[in-house]
Amino acid sequence: MAEYQYKPLPGKNYIRVVSIHPGKSEDDIVISFRTSPFPQHRLCYDALSYVWGSETDPLPVYVGRSDSNIIRAIGKFHHAEHAKTLVTQNLAVALKHLRYVDKPRAMWIDALCINQADEAEKGPQVAMMGEIYRLAYRVVAWLGPEENDSNHAMDLINNLGSKIKYDPDTKIISVVDGGTDPSLGDRTVHLPFNNRDLHSIYHLISRKWFERLWIRQEILLANSEAIITCGSQQVGWTNFRPSLACIFLKPKPHFRLSKQLDERIGFLGGFIIETSETSLVTSRYKYGNSHCADPRDRLYAILALLSDAEKALIPSPDYSKSCAEIYTHTALQWFDYFGILDLITQCELQDDASCPSWVPDWSRRFDLASTFAYQFASSQLQTCFELPQPDVLRITGIRKTTVKRCHLIPDLKIRPYSRIAEVLRTLMLSVGRDEYTADTYAKTLGLNMMADYWAPPRAWNHDLDEAKRVMELILSDCQFKDDDFIRGSDGTKFLTVVSQLRGKRLIQGTGGFLGLGPESAQEGDEACVILGCSAPLLLRPLGNDTFKLVGPCFMAGLSDGEAFLGPLPEDVRIVEAYVEAFGRSCPSFKNTVSGEVFHEDPRLKLLPLDLDDFRECLRKYPWDRIYVDPEMLRGRGVDLRWFDLV
Repeated sequence: MAEYQYKPLPGKNYIRVVSIHPGKSEDDIVISFRTSPFPQHRLCYDALSYVWGSETDPLPVYVGRSDSNIIRAIGKFHHAEHAKTLVTQNLAVALKHLRYVDKPRAMWIDALCINQADEAEKGPQVAMMGEIYRLAYRVVAWLGPEENDSNHAMDLINNLGSKIKYDPDTKIISVVDGGTDPSLGDRTVHLPFNNRDLHSIYHLISRKWFERLWIRQEILLANSEAIITCGSQQVGWTNFRPSLACIFLKPKPHFRLSKQLDERIGFLGGFIIETSETSLVTSRYKYGNSHCADPRDRLYAILALLSDAEKALIPSPDYSKSCAEIYTHTALQWFDYFGILDLITQCELQDDASCPSWVPDWSRRFDLASTFAYQFASSQLQTCFELPQPDVLRITGIRKTTVKRCHLIPDLKIRPYSRIAEVLRTLMLSVGRDEYTADTYAKTLGLNMMADYWAPPRAWNHDLDEAKRVMELILSDCQFKDDDFIRGSDGTKFLTVVSQLRGKRLIQGTGGFLGLGPESAQEGDEACVILGCSAPLLLRPLGNDTFKLVGPCFMAGLSDGEAFLGPLPEDVRIVEAYVEAFGRSCPSFKNTVSGEVFHEDPRLKLLPLDLDDFRECLRKYPWDRIYVDPEMLRGRGVDLRWFDLV
């Protein structure tokens, strides 16, 4: 039998839609294709979201020569009249489950509708995938056949999702109007699940579909008709998503696989609870755990989830270009467009890197704690960079301290909380208990993530005074008591933040600095504050003013723009303020006496600048930055210098 030969598409704005012929479970899979302009309002199809699976031992799918084959009577199929193409066993199982018994089903399926052997066709088709899923009549997510009590899990998820609402912007769970169980919206109350319930849910969310990077855009761009299908069961995405968020955010009864369930939920956190729109700065935190076969797809697979501005910075999908070319091009375009270097905080030194050290490797997982987020080290100042040679990034900043000692932070994801305190006490002994105050330790290990760092304050974050109390207790010789660490208290909230620092290094710097850095930090690295970068950076000197970027770091006293602009007024501090018009928070300033929150750094008024245009821009976009000539800062005593990163 002849292999099916794809006909070239008439142009870039065309797609194929596959018609799956009707059949019973034991029948061969028969399909046919039609080509259509895209987008086209009359085009009605379901888009399949699934896992390709292993390409070992593929199975045949028979392709009819025209749509007239659809009306061929079931049971009168003749192989000789069809060419064949091979698909993975996973897809073959999905097709048999999803086809109708009595009528054809129009679907868009990437493995079939894109000629995977044609690189020239593949790039433009991949670029359209976001729209293909967004404009589908319905997205159908296929998790696989029924197994491990999945029918029970699907029923539970559907039932829970029908009773709650979830807002991904605020991370708030609430009970639907008319709901009778208010405890479902309370993040401190355990879910009403028994052992069987939790086992079945654990096995369901452990399926490979949840791990695949491409499914993020496929399901997050879907309309309200989207369904999650497992065996013969299906649940609407509008119920499935709130249930996942509820399972993620609420405590659960203990059972035999509690640790594995917590790890799995943590693995999926960026997908479960985040908004559908992402950014190049946050994508690795949200989706870095997910899988894709080609590292170039780390950018291509999230293209449709980016803002229009960031979409324009990524080159059109082109599988003839190397991963290093695509990543480097994207990073430079991002720096230039936004006028800041925050994307560089996604970098961490790797021995086997194919890109310069200042280019993020989107193919590697990078958690939020690694970015040492919630800093404002450059305040609202734009970057100043050059490319003196290909792959050399010249940036401007200040050298603040040199690392003299490093201490690896051990695994702190342990319980009870007194054990975390014991491990921290041992760590403090190696650092020197009298070297730093409890206040310095609390600010450093707490990463600025105090409740009142946000406006309005976040109830689930710790209070600085309570964090200091915990550190004073740890630095003392007192025996820990059960009531020192009461679950849900500010003290245990602080220790929960600290427990995320596994693998980081506590670093001691010259001049009395204490901070946190990546695992690759070592003695002799230099902590520098860079124009246009929200976090201080650790740089490794190579000689001749050339450096490798080790990664971002956190140091109390360097995180609020002091290095460039001096200290803030005594009654002003930096907060992350929620901006309702944008549905997210923004670094802002709060008057601690009046409670007023505003977006302009009050220290800018001390510079000889015309701020009128900048203020107007802040009103429209509170993340805006202002360019300040480095010579102006040097004239005010700021010791700026160039750093060449390779």
